[in-house]
Amino acid sequence: MFGNRRNFRQIEHEKQTMLDPVALARASRERKRKIARNILFSVFGVIFAMVASWTVIRAVGKVNLEKQAQAAVPVLQTPETIEAPPEEKQEWKEGWVKYNGKIYEYNDDLITFLFMGIDKSGKVKEVAEGTNGGQADALFLLVLDQYNREINIVGINRNTMTDIDIYNENGDYVDTVKAQIAVQHGFGNGVEKSCEYQVDAVRKLLYNIPIHGYAAINMKAIPIINDTVGGVNVEALSDVYDEKDRKIISQGEAVHLMGNDAAMYVRDRDTGEFGSADVRLARQKQYLTNFVSQAKAAAKDDIGVVSELYNQLMPYMTTDVTFDEVAYLAPEVTGYTFETDGFHMIKGETVMGEEFEEYYVDEEALYDLIIDVFYKEVGLND
Repeated sequence: MFGNRRNFRQIEHEKQTMLDPVALARASRERKRKIARNILFSVFGVIFAMVASWTVIRAVGKVNLEKQAQAAVPVLQTPETIEAPPEEKQEWKEGWVKYNGKIYEYNDDLITFLFMGIDKSGKVKEVAEGTNGGQADALFLLVLDQYNREINIVGINRNTMTDIDIYNENGDYVDTVKAQIAVQHGFGNGVEKSCEYQVDAVRKLLYNIPIHGYAAINMKAIPIINDTVGGVNVEALSDVYDEKDRKIISQGEAVHLMGNDAAMYVRDRDTGEFGSADVRLARQKQYLTNFVSQAKAAAKDDIGVVSELYNQLMPYMTTDVTFDEVAYLAPEVTGYTFETDGFHMIKGETVMGEEFEEYYVDEEALYDLIIDVFYKEVGLND
């Protein structure tokens, strides 16, 4: 029966071909156009769904970051250089600061992230409460000005002496002592709790500035970060040695850093040499300055490099920055400017303590830095 039906259709097709071949060809072309339209609409539908999903992800990230940016403003102590507010001229607003004859307020267009380089080489794993969380050998604040579309970075010496909270093996608070800021991350569980302790220590050092997110990255991840953006060019500020004490880079040498060489450039220091942390910090500043420019260029060429980097880093990183926040920020930051003078180091002096080096911050210089980076003038000068 079905064979007869097919034969009938074939006979009818042959009749139509003989009677009106033009009409038949026209009908065939129309069927092909219809099929093509359906395929095209399906493709557009998939693309639209993908774009819509990405737009939603970015929108969620933006909302989350804006909520975090509404955190409390810094609490600036009052050094002798600050003058009394001009109450006789106008109503004084909470949070205003008068400094060197000018009035400032906290810049709430800023989003600030703390990046920590942890002295562990493997993948991130939780440890028992105690002092095994790993020290923060690198501490940098990434400050994004959403209004002026600018990037600033603040580098913190790992030996900076500040208030460190001590916890016992049960996670109970014991005492607060003056110690190197890098040791704060060692307390806690090596992941979120250690990061929260470190964020608090940095926040207190910097007059309680809002910190909206953090990322603690084990040193093993440095080659991944470096190579994902295509490597970084530097003119070596000092000799650099590998784990076996072999010199791999000479001072003054122009190098395109890739793989483990990049890791050693930002990690290597001779702990037996006084001031070696300062020398390493200078290399880290140089490397990060060049890295930011290279990363922006790589992201402009292919924004997908950001999600690729985020996913590759996850085994080596503890962070409270979510993917939707990264998805929002990445395209934005590629349009931000970053100048060499946008990298700020907290000034101070290194001295030899009883056992380890100690870095003492110049408080007046620190106050200047806070005003410069985190505040804006309100236009009520004398």
